Amino acid sequence: MSFLRPEAAAGLRRWSEAIVALGLSLLGLYWALTSYGLLRWLGWVILALGVVWVFLSVRRARFARGMGGAGIVEVDEGRVSYFGPRVGGALAIPMLVTVRLKRGMDGELAWFLLAQDTTPLNIPVNAEGAEALYDVFATLPGLDMQAMLRALNDPHSDDVLVWHSDMRRLH
Repeated sequence: MSFLRPEAAAGLRRWSEAIVALGLSLLGLYWALTSYGLLRWLGWVILALGVVWVFLSVRRARFARGMGGAGIVEVDEGRVSYFGPRVGGALAIPMLVTVRLKRGMDGELAWFLLAQDTTPLNIPVNAEGAEALYDVFATLPGLDMQAMLRALNDPHSDDVLVWHSDMRRLH
């Protein structure tokens, strides 16, 4: 028997990194305001690092959509792999040219990733491990993370272009 409702436990898991970062920031603030000498300076450093961590972890938590979607996503050594119940594949992150957010026939949102010379991947936003795509998207040059999060929370159409790059030429 659990002390918390399943929805509350899921919410705490989703925001756990942000809660820990906030706690670290508060500890740094306490040391910075109440201590002397080296511990005071260490408190200011911990506070600064904690604030940056809070900012990043809140964005990451807003990106996560939970579990229950079809398939598993893995990000490893510059490759995104998706293993779905019917389809799957892998693509190289440096070769990525398009990221779209699409609504499927069933009404569920999915990431559409297209890389040069590979089969595109349709990854449900709530697939297991899909939160790792946040770090992949953060490395794409020119991608507006706030616009991506807005589109994820309230897509204004069934097909939202999140990021696009020109195709690369070999010669």
